[in-house]
Amino acid sequence: MRIKNIQISNLKIELKKPFITALRRVDAIDDIIIKIHTDTSLVGYGEACAVTAITGTTNEIILNELKEIVFPLLIEQELDLSLLDKLHASELHSETKACIDIALYDLLAKQKNLALFRYLGANTNELKTDLSISVAKQEQMLIETKKALKAGFSLLKIKLDGDVSTNIKRLNAINIVLPKNVKLRLDPNQTLDLQGCLKMLSCVTTHNIECIEQPFKADNLKEMKHLKEKNIVPVLADESIFSVKDAHTILKNEYADMLNIKLMKSGGIHEAIKISSLAKQYHKTCMIGSMLEGPISLLAAAHFALSQDISMADLDSPLYLKEHPLLEAFHMKKDTIKLNEEFGLGLDTIFEKLKLFQTQ
Repeated sequence: MRIKNIQISNLKIELKKPFITALRRVDAIDDIIIKIHTDTSLVGYGEACAVTAITGTTNEIILNELKEIVFPLLIEQELDLSLLDKLHASELHSETKACIDIALYDLLAKQKNLALFRYLGANTNELKTDLSISVAKQEQMLIETKKALKAGFSLLKIKLDGDVSTNIKRLNAINIVLPKNVKLRLDPNQTLDLQGCLKMLSCVTTHNIECIEQPFKADNLKEMKHLKEKNIVPVLADESIFSVKDAHTILKNEYADMLNIKLMKSGGIHEAIKISSLAKQYHKTCMIGSMLEGPISLLAAAHFALSQDISMADLDSPLYLKEHPLLEAFHMKKDTIKLNEEFGLGLDTIFEKLKLFQTQ
């Protein structure tokens, strides 16, 4: 199978409500999507989400890299795994790599007449996700928590900020309404220091906290290790890990208990598999996360997670997006994502009805 042409389009979907963390506020996702044409009837779809607040990348950078570097690299090339090695060896931003990587994997699975998660070796098609509670005033976070519990979620990611005393009040208020079977994942998004984090954890119930995610700045590995060694709650590294090299540093030096893999950080599925495999060697748990991306990259993340037996998932973004046909591929019921058995990402039937690309 040879790559013949690549098309670019945009996908903008408004959110049902703003998504707010200590680092940013998002009202809509505005992604770049691509369609890779081959010399067969098969096409592959990919997507990139520029998360400037975290990666520094912009959509303009991604578009420029796709047109100036990636397209000349791929056009007229035979499709195989070596093409992914070439892609990831290039000096491109991770989101650009992820956009192409996802589309290539979509094609590889279709070439074998398999759903992507089957192509990658998964045995099941269901994945349970948490639900994020945006950082806000205590009263609003309590309202959103009650809604999440009523919707059937037993895992909640609580977004926090650098205000330790307010965080304590937020968490104590949430704990009052929390059933015993519900676990919390705390995410301060790099806003705390060690002293403040320890104070916060000493003032809240910790037996129902599954982990605390990236409490300190990404390069503050020393304090992250110090917190880990306290054994209060497991420490999950997120922004400290973009590459396999980063993961090796974290694992080798015991800086964290868990790793958060995101396709927009790793550059797609190819490198994410390497990070997951490395974590298994060190007997560490991984989470599959996302950065409020569009349906295609979120779907790819779910396929990847199932293939790696990753049970910790933070893929609730479909619940934030307003209605869009591409969301149908998730078959999401309460806290469970169920993938279909259509070949690749399972999007061909839906795309046939959409007019996101000009006629080829």
